[in-house]
Amino acid sequence: MHIFIDESGTFSGFQTNSVSVVGALVIPDVMMANVEKKYAKFRDKLPKENGEVKGRLLNEAQVDRVVCLLARNEALFEITALDLGLHQENAVRDYKKKLGEQMLAKVANFREDVRPEVQAASEYILHAPLNLFLQALTTFDVLHRVISRATTFFAQRKPYELGSFAWIVDGKEPAKVTRWEEWWAHYAQGALASISKRRPAWMLSEPLDADYSYYEKFNSMDEKGEGGTSLKLLLKDIKFSPQTEHGLELVDILTNGVRRALTGKLQRKAGKTCTD
Repeated sequence: MHIFIDESGTFSGFQTNSVSVVGALVIPDVMMANVEKKYAKFRDKLPKENGEVKGRLLNEAQVDRVVCLLARNEALFEITALDLGLHQENAVRDYKKKLGEQMLAKVANFREDVRPEVQAASEYILHAPLNLFLQALTTFDVLHRVISRATTFFAQRKPYELGSFAWIVDGKEPAKVTRWEEWWAHYAQGALASISKRRPAWMLSEPLDADYSYYEKFNSMDEKGEGGTSLKLLLKDIKFSPQTEHGLELVDILTNGVRRALTGKLQRKAGKTCTD
């Protein structure tokens, strides 16, 4: 499966209705070519900026057409929203500092060969801009739900889709992967492991009709002899793409559309539904 990830909003400004979101669009590999073909048929009519379709430029009818296309092709969409109007800046800064210090205190518990990486990642938390820190936390929440729900969904419909997870993230620098992108791609493994302990991923058990056999390639044993999903293997195929890609345009449209709806800038229009 292909998972396209994008954000909308600045993750800054602690005032009322300061909403930012991170969205993840999951498209089955077997449906990818059809989605791109169908999207290309009406993409030319969508508003663009420097040749790229931007969700903030689309009207309600155009957003609806994209949603229907994806719904008809068994795509999944997960999104996490953060309203900074519900938080206090000082409290968030204190939490960031506390988290970084806690991670630094645990560096000695890791194997000697990985301690430099863990220490660098922990120190980055302390020095990272607050908006990027908040965007990372929001991204980790989305990734956790994608892993949980996509596996459950496709285990019952298209089990073979669980054999491949290709993560494509909207890149910010045309010529390189930024330091922040490198950091969260590395730190995501530990962050998701912590989230999974609090909120274990769903797994259907027998006699329900679910096939996880293709997903078993991502299983591994830890140092304690306990089995489970290897996040290192599952997140191995992450690409930060600054290029114009249909999948990234589609996730941008959905992510921006949800944010606009939450802030009252995208109206609900009566009309046909995707099942009509």
